Amino acid sequence: MSEIAESAATTRFGEVTTGQTTAELQNIQAAYRLNGKNYLKWSQLVQTFLKGKGKLSHLLGTGPEKGDPKFETWDEEDSMVMSWLWNSMMPDISDTCMFLSTAKDIWESIRQTYSKVKDAAQVYEVKIKTAALKQGNKSVTEYAILLKNLWQEMDHYRCIEMKCSEDATTLKKFIEKDRVYDFLAGLNVEFDQVRVQILGKQDLPSLNEVISMVRAEKSRRGVMLDSVHVERSAMVSNGGKNQSLEQLPVSENEKGDSAKTSNRDNLWCTYCKKPRHTRDRCWKLHGKPST
Repeated sequence: MSEIAESAATTRFGEVTTGQTTAELQNIQAAYRLNGKNYLKWSQLVQTFLKGKGKLSHLLGTGPEKGDPKFETWDEEDSMVMSWLWNSMMPDISDTCMFLSTAKDIWESIRQTYSKVKDAAQVYEVKIKTAALKQGNKSVTEYAILLKNLWQEMDHYRCIEMKCSEDATTLKKFIEKDRVYDFLAGLNVEFDQVRVQILGKQDLPSLNEVISMVRAEKSRRGVMLDSVHVERSAMVSNGGKNQSLEQLPVSENEKGDSAKTSNRDNLWCTYCKKPRHTRDRCWKLHGKPST
């Protein structure tokens, strides 16, 4: 009985796992459906997901041969991968490979049709876009992302294969420097100072380091502009306070003079019967002061 229960539990676990995998595939397939123009993103999505699930062998055709005890299970999984590949394409594209027998056949058919590897026209088009791309109103990050997308397309279409590892490393460094120059050339004039600093270095930094340096310069400029704005606001605020303080004594003096004049008008001398003074300050009684 325990063996039967264990077998039933294993079967249910396999059904749940397969169901979860299918659901996950269906959830992500709608984001990047193959439409004939987005093969790079679509193929990257397919390979990454299937590799994470341990199903990449279905694209490579490296599964077990017929007669192997594992072949039946693998063949069932291959059918699942085929159905997902169809669902991840636009209907007019999936119709062209609906009657292929394996996931590898579908994968190869789509690659040959839409990958455009070593297509001179595609390489030329990407080069034109790269040369024309400038920062303009875009942020540094947005500008860098657009350039990186174009460079990824270029790497795919060129498909350079190097036989020697040393030559491959040298070529990689050369391409990296070339892309640093392209990135710096398209920056706005406001980054002239940091551009000169980068080009003045004996060892040119990597592309990611250069992007980071330019972004840091942008942040520094933003902080400085904010500081200047705060200082100007404080000066204007202090200037208003000082002006009011300077005006305050004048106002008080005017009020004091006005009060004194009002007080003098209310005075009355009981000796000479004249206003604006009292008896103890009356000239007729005490004489005119010497000063």
